[in-house]
Amino acid sequence: MKRKRRKAPSTLENEVIVAFTLLYVLICAAILGIHYLQPAGQETQTSSTSPSHGSASSGQTPQKGK
Repeated sequence: MKRKRRKAPSTLENEVIVAFTLLYVLICAAILGIHYLQPAGQETQTSSTSPSHGSASSGQTPQKGK
C-alpha cells in the first residue's frame, strides 16, 4: 500500500510564515525591552481619562455617589 506524499508548502507560504514569526518575535522583544528598561521607581503614566486611573500617589481616592 502506497502512502500519499504531502505536497510541500509553496515558497510564498513559507515566506509569509517566516515574516509573521519574525514580526511576532520583534513585537515581543520590544514589549519586554520597554518593560525591563523602565527606570526603577518611576511611576508609569497613563493617558486614560477615567477617574479610577487618577493619581494614586496624591493619596486621593475616588469618591462614589457625589
